[in-house]
Amino acid sequence: MQQNSKKKICIIVDSLSIGGSEKQAAGFSNSLYKAGFDVAIICLKDEITYSYKGKLYNLGLRESPIKIIKQVRKFFAFKKAYTACNATVYIDFRIRSRTFMERLLHRFVFQSEKMIMMIHSFETSWHIPKGDFFKKTYNNTKAIVAVSKGIEEKLIEEYGFTNTVHIPNYSVATEKTQATTTTFPENYIVAVGRLENDIKQFDRLIETYKASNLAEKNIQLLILGDGNDKELLQHLIEKLALTSHVKLMGFVENVSEYVKNAKYLVLSSRVEGFPMVLIEALKQQTPVISFDCKSGPSEIIEDKINGLLVEDQNFVKLKDAMILLVENLELYTKCKQNTVSSMKKFTEKPIIQQWIHLINT
Repeated sequence: MQQNSKKKICIIVDSLSIGGSEKQAAGFSNSLYKAGFDVAIICLKDEITYSYKGKLYNLGLRESPIKIIKQVRKFFAFKKAYTACNATVYIDFRIRSRTFMERLLHRFVFQSEKMIMMIHSFETSWHIPKGDFFKKTYNNTKAIVAVSKGIEEKLIEEYGFTNTVHIPNYSVATEKTQATTTTFPENYIVAVGRLENDIKQFDRLIETYKASNLAEKNIQLLILGDGNDKELLQHLIEKLALTSHVKLMGFVENVSEYVKNAKYLVLSSRVEGFPMVLIEALKQQTPVISFDCKSGPSEIIEDKINGLLVEDQNFVKLKDAMILLVENLELYTKCKQNTVSSMKKFTEKPIIQQWIHLINT
Protein backbone atom coordinates (compact mmCIF):
# COMPACT_ATOMS: atom_id res chain seq x y z
CA MET A 1 0.00 0.00 0.00
CA GLN A 2 2.73 2.48 0.97
CA GLN A 3 4.68 1.81 -2.23
CA ASN A 4 1.61 2.27 -4.42
CA SER A 5 0.46 5.45 -2.66
CA LYS A 6 3.57 7.24 -3.92
CA LYS A 7 2.44 6.71 -7.50
CA LYS A 8 -0.24 8.74 -9.24
CA ILE A 9 -2.15 7.00 -12.02
CA CYS A 10 -4.21 8.93 -14.57
CA ILE A 11 -6.88 7.11 -16.59
CA ILE A 12 -7.87 8.77 -19.87
CA VAL A 13 -11.38 7.95 -21.17
CA ASP A 14 -13.87 9.14 -23.76
CA SER A 15 -16.68 8.85 -21.20
CA LEU A 16 -17.73 7.04 -18.05
CA SER A 17 -21.07 5.85 -19.36
CA ILE A 18 -22.81 3.12 -21.41
CA GLY A 19 -19.88 1.29 -23.08
CA GLY A 20 -18.03 -1.83 -21.94
CA SER A 21 -14.53 -0.32 -21.99
CA GLU A 22 -15.89 2.78 -20.22
CA LYS A 23 -17.36 0.57 -17.50
CA GLN A 24 -14.05 -1.28 -17.24
CA ALA A 25 -12.18 2.02 -16.88
CA ALA A 26 -14.48 3.14 -14.07
CA GLY A 27 -14.07 -0.18 -12.26
CA PHE A 28 -10.33 0.00 -12.83
CA SER A 29 -10.19 3.38 -11.06
CA ASN A 30 -11.87 1.79 -8.04
CA SER A 31 -9.41 -1.13 -8.06
CA LEU A 32 -6.36 1.15 -8.29
CA TYR A 33 -7.72 3.32 -5.49
CA LYS A 34 -8.18 0.25 -3.27
CA ALA A 35 -4.64 -0.83 -4.12
CA GLY A 36 -3.33 2.44 -2.69
CA PHE A 37 -2.65 4.49 -5.81
CA ASP A 38 -3.43 8.19 -6.15
CA VAL A 39 -5.98 8.15 -9.00
CA ALA A 40 -7.09 10.80 -11.49
CA ILE A 41 -9.37 10.54 -14.53
CA ILE A 42 -9.39 12.73 -17.64
CA CYS A 43 -12.83 12.32 -19.25
CA LEU A 44 -13.50 13.92 -22.65
CA LYS A 45 -17.29 13.88 -22.54
CA ASP A 46 -19.74 15.00 -19.89
CA GLU A 47 -21.18 11.49 -19.70
CA ILE A 48 -20.71 10.16 -16.17
CA THR A 49 -22.94 7.36 -14.92
CA TYR A 50 -20.52 4.68 -13.71
CA SER A 51 -19.11 4.76 -10.19
CA TYR A 52 -15.44 5.77 -10.10
CA LYS A 53 -12.69 6.81 -7.70
CA GLY A 54 -10.17 9.65 -7.96
CA LYS A 55 -10.02 13.26 -9.09
CA LEU A 56 -12.11 13.82 -12.21
CA TYR A 57 -11.15 16.26 -14.96
CA ASN A 58 -14.41 16.55 -16.91
CA LEU A 59 -13.52 18.13 -20.25
CA GLY A 60 -17.07 17.90 -21.57
CA LEU A 61 -18.45 20.78 -19.54
CA ARG A 62 -19.45 24.05 -21.20
CA GLU A 63 -18.56 22.96 -24.74
CA SER A 64 -18.91 25.38 -27.65
CA PRO A 65 -21.60 24.49 -30.24
CA ILE A 66 -19.09 25.44 -32.96
CA LYS A 67 -17.10 22.31 -33.82
CA ILE A 68 -13.69 23.86 -34.53
CA ILE A 69 -13.83 26.03 -31.42
CA LYS A 70 -14.90 23.01 -29.35
CA GLN A 71 -11.99 20.93 -30.65
CA VAL A 72 -9.37 23.64 -30.08
CA ARG A 73 -10.61 24.34 -26.56
CA LYS A 74 -10.70 20.64 -25.73
CA PHE A 75 -7.14 20.14 -26.93
CA PHE A 76 -5.83 22.88 -24.65
CA ALA A 77 -8.04 21.69 -21.78
CA PHE A 78 -6.62 18.20 -22.30
CA LYS A 79 -3.06 19.52 -22.21
CA LYS A 80 -3.78 21.51 -19.06
CA ALA A 81 -5.37 18.52 -17.29
CA TYR A 82 -2.55 16.19 -18.37
CA THR A 83 0.05 18.58 -16.96
CA ALA A 84 -1.94 19.19 -13.77
CA CYS A 85 -2.19 15.45 -13.13
CA ASN A 86 1.60 15.06 -13.21
CA ALA A 87 1.02 11.32 -13.06
CA THR A 88 3.60 8.57 -12.83
CA VAL A 89 1.66 6.61 -15.45
CA TYR A 90 -1.16 7.56 -17.85
CA ILE A 91 -3.44 4.74 -19.08
CA ASP A 92 -5.33 5.63 -22.26
CA PHE A 93 -8.68 3.81 -22.71
CA ARG A 94 -9.94 6.06 -25.56
CA ILE A 95 -10.92 5.32 -29.14
CA ARG A 96 -7.96 6.83 -31.01
CA SER A 97 -8.84 6.89 -34.69
CA ARG A 98 -8.50 10.62 -35.49
CA THR A 99 -5.04 10.80 -37.03
CA PHE A 100 -4.49 14.57 -36.84
CA MET A 101 -5.65 14.94 -33.24
CA GLU A 102 -3.60 11.93 -32.11
CA ARG A 103 -0.49 13.39 -33.77
CA LEU A 104 -1.00 16.62 -31.85
CA LEU A 105 -1.42 14.79 -28.57
CA HIS A 106 1.72 12.70 -29.03
CA ARG A 107 3.82 15.67 -30.17
CA PHE A 108 2.67 18.28 -27.69
CA VAL A 109 0.99 16.54 -24.73
CA PHE A 110 1.91 12.92 -24.08
CA GLN A 111 5.16 11.79 -22.50
CA SER A 112 5.70 8.46 -24.25
CA GLU A 113 7.61 6.80 -21.44
CA LYS A 114 4.63 7.39 -19.10
CA MET A 115 1.91 6.20 -21.51
CA ILE A 116 0.16 2.82 -21.49
CA MET A 117 -2.02 2.42 -24.57
CA MET A 118 -5.07 0.15 -24.14
CA ILE A 119 -6.25 -1.94 -27.12
CA HIS A 120 -9.82 -3.11 -26.45
CA SER A 121 -10.86 -4.45 -29.83
CA PHE A 122 -9.52 -6.78 -32.49
CA GLU A 123 -10.36 -3.86 -34.83
CA THR A 124 -7.01 -2.32 -33.85
CA SER A 125 -7.48 0.65 -36.21
CA TRP A 126 -9.92 2.04 -33.65
CA HIS A 127 -7.00 2.47 -31.27
CA ILE A 128 -3.97 2.83 -33.57
CA PRO A 129 -4.15 5.39 -36.39
CA LYS A 130 -2.52 4.42 -39.68
CA GLY A 131 1.07 5.36 -40.46
CA ASP A 132 4.65 4.67 -39.45
CA PHE A 133 4.59 7.62 -37.05
CA PHE A 134 2.15 5.81 -34.77
CA LYS A 135 3.91 2.45 -35.06
CA LYS A 136 7.13 4.08 -33.90
CA THR A 137 5.42 6.24 -31.26
CA TYR A 138 3.42 3.38 -29.73
CA ASN A 139 6.54 1.20 -29.66
CA ASN A 140 8.22 3.86 -27.52
CA THR A 141 5.46 3.98 -24.90
CA LYS A 142 5.75 2.26 -21.53
CA ALA A 143 3.46 -0.52 -22.74
CA ILE A 144 0.67 -1.48 -25.10
CA VAL A 145 -1.89 -3.56 -23.21
CA ALA A 146 -4.01 -6.03 -25.17
CA VAL A 147 -7.12 -7.32 -23.39
CA SER A 148 -6.98 -10.66 -25.23
CA LYS A 149 -4.26 -13.02 -26.43
CA GLY A 150 -5.67 -12.73 -29.95
CA ILE A 151 -5.19 -8.96 -29.94
CA GLU A 152 -1.65 -9.24 -28.62
CA GLU A 153 -0.73 -11.71 -31.38
CA LYS A 154 -2.11 -9.30 -33.99
CA LEU A 155 -0.16 -6.37 -32.52
CA ILE A 156 3.08 -8.32 -32.74
CA GLU A 157 2.48 -9.84 -36.18
CA GLU A 158 1.00 -6.82 -38.00
CA TYR A 159 2.66 -3.89 -36.24
CA GLY A 160 5.92 -5.40 -35.00
CA PHE A 161 5.45 -4.01 -31.50
CA THR A 162 7.96 -5.18 -28.89
CA ASN A 163 6.32 -3.67 -25.79
CA THR A 164 3.00 -5.53 -25.71
CA VAL A 165 1.48 -7.00 -22.56
CA HIS A 166 -1.61 -9.20 -22.32
CA ILE A 167 -3.83 -8.29 -19.36
CA PRO A 168 -7.49 -9.34 -19.68
CA ASN A 169 -10.47 -7.41 -18.41
CA TYR A 170 -11.88 -8.58 -15.12
CA SER A 171 -15.06 -8.71 -13.11
CA VAL A 172 -15.20 -6.83 -9.84
CA ALA A 173 -17.33 -7.65 -6.83
CA THR A 174 -20.53 -5.60 -6.96
CA GLU A 175 -22.21 -4.03 -3.97
CA LYS A 176 -25.47 -5.59 -2.93
CA THR A 177 -28.41 -3.53 -4.07
CA GLN A 178 -32.00 -3.50 -3.02
CA ALA A 179 -34.15 -6.11 -4.69
CA THR A 180 -35.78 -4.74 -7.82
CA THR A 181 -39.49 -4.88 -8.55
CA THR A 182 -38.84 -5.80 -12.18
CA THR A 183 -41.06 -8.56 -13.49
CA PHE A 184 -39.16 -10.90 -15.79
CA PRO A 185 -40.70 -13.19 -18.43
CA GLU A 186 -40.99 -16.80 -17.36
CA ASN A 187 -38.58 -18.03 -20.07
CA TYR A 188 -36.18 -15.87 -22.04
CA ILE A 189 -32.68 -15.59 -23.44
CA VAL A 190 -30.75 -12.34 -23.42
CA ALA A 191 -28.30 -10.37 -25.57
CA VAL A 192 -26.50 -7.23 -24.38
CA GLY A 193 -24.65 -4.43 -26.17
CA ARG A 194 -24.81 -1.25 -28.20
CA LEU A 195 -27.45 -1.43 -30.91
CA GLU A 196 -24.95 -1.27 -33.76
CA ASN A 197 -25.67 -3.93 -36.35
CA ASP A 198 -22.29 -3.60 -38.06
CA ILE A 199 -20.56 -4.93 -34.94
CA LYS A 200 -23.10 -6.63 -32.67
CA GLN A 201 -25.28 -7.96 -35.54
CA PHE A 202 -28.52 -7.92 -33.55
CA ASP A 203 -30.44 -7.85 -36.84
CA ARG A 204 -28.90 -11.20 -37.81
CA LEU A 205 -29.55 -12.51 -34.28
CA ILE A 206 -33.25 -11.62 -34.55
CA GLU A 207 -33.45 -13.39 -37.92
CA THR A 208 -31.69 -16.41 -36.40
CA TYR A 209 -34.14 -16.43 -33.51
CA LYS A 210 -36.98 -16.35 -36.06
CA ALA A 211 -35.48 -19.37 -37.84
CA SER A 212 -35.26 -21.32 -34.56
CA ASN A 213 -38.13 -22.90 -32.65
CA LEU A 214 -37.68 -20.74 -29.55
CA ALA A 215 -40.75 -18.59 -30.22
CA GLU A 216 -42.89 -21.73 -30.48
CA LYS A 217 -41.47 -22.82 -27.13
CA ASN A 218 -42.50 -19.45 -25.64
CA ILE A 219 -38.90 -18.44 -24.97
CA GLN A 220 -38.49 -14.71 -25.57
CA LEU A 221 -35.39 -12.83 -26.73
CA LEU A 222 -34.60 -9.69 -24.72
CA ILE A 223 -32.00 -7.29 -26.12
CA LEU A 224 -30.53 -4.84 -23.60
CA GLY A 225 -28.84 -1.66 -24.80
CA ASP A 226 -29.29 1.50 -26.82
CA GLY A 227 -27.80 2.69 -30.07
CA ASN A 228 -28.23 4.13 -33.53
CA ASP A 229 -29.92 1.05 -34.99
CA LYS A 230 -32.77 0.81 -32.49
CA GLU A 231 -35.41 1.99 -34.97
CA LEU A 232 -34.18 -0.38 -37.70
CA LEU A 233 -34.30 -3.29 -35.27
CA GLN A 234 -37.82 -2.41 -34.16
CA HIS A 235 -38.97 -2.35 -37.78
CA LEU A 236 -37.37 -5.75 -38.33
CA ILE A 237 -39.14 -7.19 -35.28
CA GLU A 238 -42.47 -5.95 -36.63
CA LYS A 239 -41.72 -7.20 -40.15
CA LEU A 240 -40.98 -10.69 -38.80
CA ALA A 241 -44.13 -10.65 -36.62
CA LEU A 242 -42.06 -11.04 -33.46
CA THR A 243 -43.41 -8.18 -31.34
CA SER A 244 -44.65 -10.62 -28.70
CA HIS A 245 -41.37 -12.51 -28.58
CA VAL A 246 -38.46 -10.09 -29.16
CA LYS A 247 -38.14 -7.02 -26.94
CA LEU A 248 -35.73 -4.09 -27.20
CA MET A 249 -35.35 -3.16 -23.54
CA GLY A 250 -33.15 -0.10 -24.05
CA PHE A 251 -30.61 0.94 -21.43
CA VAL A 252 -31.46 -0.74 -18.12
CA GLU A 253 -29.89 -0.10 -14.73
CA ASN A 254 -30.17 -3.68 -13.51
CA VAL A 255 -28.50 -5.52 -16.40
CA SER A 256 -27.12 -8.18 -14.04
CA GLU A 257 -30.64 -9.06 -12.87
CA TYR A 258 -31.83 -9.57 -16.43
CA VAL A 259 -28.78 -11.74 -17.15
CA LYS A 260 -29.14 -13.69 -13.91
CA ASN A 261 -32.77 -14.61 -14.68
CA ALA A 262 -32.13 -15.52 -18.32
CA LYS A 263 -31.84 -19.12 -19.51
CA TYR A 264 -28.63 -18.16 -21.29
CA LEU A 265 -26.86 -15.20 -22.92
CA VAL A 266 -26.05 -15.12 -26.63
CA LEU A 267 -23.32 -13.06 -28.33
CA SER A 268 -23.55 -12.70 -32.12
CA SER A 269 -20.81 -10.11 -32.75
CA ARG A 270 -18.76 -9.81 -35.91
CA VAL A 271 -15.74 -8.76 -33.89
CA GLU A 272 -14.93 -8.23 -30.21
CA GLY A 273 -11.98 -7.55 -27.94
CA PHE A 274 -12.51 -9.34 -24.67
CA PRO A 275 -16.30 -9.33 -24.18
CA MET A 276 -17.02 -8.67 -20.54
CA VAL A 277 -20.68 -9.51 -21.10
CA LEU A 278 -19.62 -13.18 -21.22
CA ILE A 279 -17.70 -12.87 -17.95
CA GLU A 280 -20.60 -11.09 -16.25
CA ALA A 281 -23.05 -13.76 -17.42
CA LEU A 282 -20.88 -16.58 -16.07
CA LYS A 283 -20.59 -14.66 -12.82
CA GLN A 284 -24.41 -14.72 -12.61
CA GLN A 285 -24.42 -18.51 -13.21
CA THR A 286 -25.86 -18.00 -16.69
CA PRO A 287 -24.44 -20.17 -19.50
CA VAL A 288 -23.32 -18.43 -22.69
CA ILE A 289 -23.39 -18.99 -26.45
CA SER A 290 -21.01 -17.04 -28.68
CA PHE A 291 -19.42 -17.00 -32.08
CA ASP A 292 -15.73 -17.87 -31.97
CA CYS A 293 -15.07 -14.38 -33.34
CA LYS A 294 -11.88 -12.36 -33.11
CA SER A 295 -11.19 -12.02 -30.26
CA GLY A 296 -11.90 -13.11 -26.69
CA PRO A 297 -14.74 -15.66 -26.67
CA SER A 298 -12.41 -18.66 -27.15
CA GLU A 299 -10.40 -17.45 -24.13
CA ILE A 300 -13.54 -17.40 -21.97
CA ILE A 301 -15.80 -20.20 -23.22
CA GLU A 302 -14.92 -23.88 -22.90
CA ASP A 303 -17.22 -25.46 -25.48
CA LYS A 304 -19.90 -27.64 -23.87
CA ILE A 305 -18.34 -26.99 -20.45
CA ASN A 306 -19.62 -23.52 -19.51
CA GLY A 307 -21.39 -22.68 -22.77
CA LEU A 308 -21.25 -23.18 -26.52
CA LEU A 309 -18.60 -21.79 -28.85
CA VAL A 310 -19.95 -21.57 -32.40
CA GLU A 311 -18.02 -21.48 -35.68
CA ASP A 312 -17.38 -17.82 -36.46
CA GLN A 313 -20.22 -16.15 -38.39
CA ASN A 314 -22.06 -19.42 -39.08
CA PHE A 315 -25.60 -18.33 -38.27
CA VAL A 316 -27.06 -21.75 -39.06
CA LYS A 317 -24.84 -23.28 -36.38
CA LEU A 318 -25.72 -20.40 -34.05
CA LYS A 319 -29.40 -21.29 -34.51
CA ASP A 320 -28.64 -24.94 -33.78
CA ALA A 321 -26.71 -23.99 -30.63
CA MET A 322 -29.58 -21.81 -29.40
CA ILE A 323 -31.95 -24.76 -29.80
CA LEU A 324 -29.50 -27.29 -28.32
CA LEU A 325 -29.01 -25.40 -25.06
CA VAL A 326 -32.78 -25.38 -24.59
CA GLU A 327 -33.53 -28.97 -25.57
CA ASN A 328 -30.51 -30.79 -24.08
CA LEU A 329 -31.18 -30.51 -20.34
CA GLU A 330 -28.12 -32.57 -19.37
CA LEU A 331 -25.78 -30.30 -21.37
CA TYR A 332 -27.49 -27.19 -20.05
CA THR A 333 -27.15 -28.33 -16.43
CA LYS A 334 -23.48 -29.15 -16.94
CA CYS A 335 -22.77 -25.71 -18.44
CA LYS A 336 -24.66 -23.95 -15.66
CA GLN A 337 -22.76 -25.84 -12.96
CA ASN A 338 -19.40 -24.78 -14.43
CA THR A 339 -20.16 -21.07 -14.92
CA VAL A 340 -18.70 -19.50 -11.77
CA SER A 341 -15.61 -21.71 -11.47
CA SER A 342 -14.69 -21.03 -15.11
CA MET A 343 -14.39 -17.25 -14.65
CA LYS A 344 -12.39 -17.11 -11.39
CA LYS A 345 -9.18 -16.30 -13.28
CA PHE A 346 -10.92 -13.16 -14.58
CA THR A 347 -11.62 -11.65 -11.16
CA GLU A 348 -10.11 -8.52 -9.66
CA LYS A 349 -7.38 -9.90 -7.41
CA PRO A 350 -5.23 -11.82 -9.92
CA ILE A 351 -5.66 -9.25 -12.71
CA ILE A 352 -4.92 -6.17 -10.62
CA GLN A 353 -1.68 -7.81 -9.47
CA GLN A 354 -0.60 -7.93 -13.11
CA TRP A 355 -1.39 -4.22 -13.39
CA ILE A 356 0.55 -3.37 -10.24
CA HIS A 357 3.56 -5.25 -11.61
CA LEU A 358 3.37 -3.38 -14.92
CA ILE A 359 2.96 0.02 -13.28
CA ASN A 360 5.84 -0.55 -10.87
CA THR A 361 8.18 -1.94 -13.54
